[in-house]
Amino acid sequence: MKLSTFIAVGLFAMAGASRASAQGQDQFVVGISGGVSMPSGIGRTNHRAGPNGSVMLGIGSVDSPFGVRFDGTFTSLGRKTGPGTLGQGAARVADFSANFLFNVLGESERLYTVVGAGGYIYNPDGAGTTTTKDLAINGGLGLWLPWVNGFVEARVFNMYRALPDPATHLRGKRSLRIYPINFGLMF
Repeated sequence: MKLSTFIAVGLFAMAGASRASAQGQDQFVVGISGGVSMPSGIGRTNHRAGPNGSVMLGIGSVDSPFGVRFDGTFTSLGRKTGPGTLGQGAARVADFSANFLFNVLGESERLYTVVGAGGYIYNPDGAGTTTTKDLAINGGLGLWLPWVNGFVEARVFNMYRALPDPATHLRGKRSLRIYPINFGLMF
């Protein structure tokens, strides 16, 4: 990322921080986030951690501990080779989810939970692989940082029937579980 682009995004974020004082206090907010996604279990056998990014739309009530957020997330997972892999190659994963947020602790810098469900598209680039689409659920914890009008969030996404079975190699038999850790800004 060019330094001028980084500075422009930072200035835009500071301008947005003066308008919106907290994630749960605005009626409508939009946001962006980025970070890293780490696969686990059979997903870790086939993929390396990779970058992710999200765009989001939040809807909340003034001074309410509850909120709703719609997320669109894109993740790129790296390729692993060797014994035990299923030949999935690198993969691109898109996830679209509706999430409920609930403030757990604190008033300005606060801890919140996020849980949601939606759909995903898993697109591996290995020979003979196919794109998979199905249900995904997610949950996690976040820390709201009012001084940057942003957050740090760690979640788990479980994407049903994304991976082939290691024993039979039948497609769509195993879940892909990834753990994204993100920093985000709300405007």
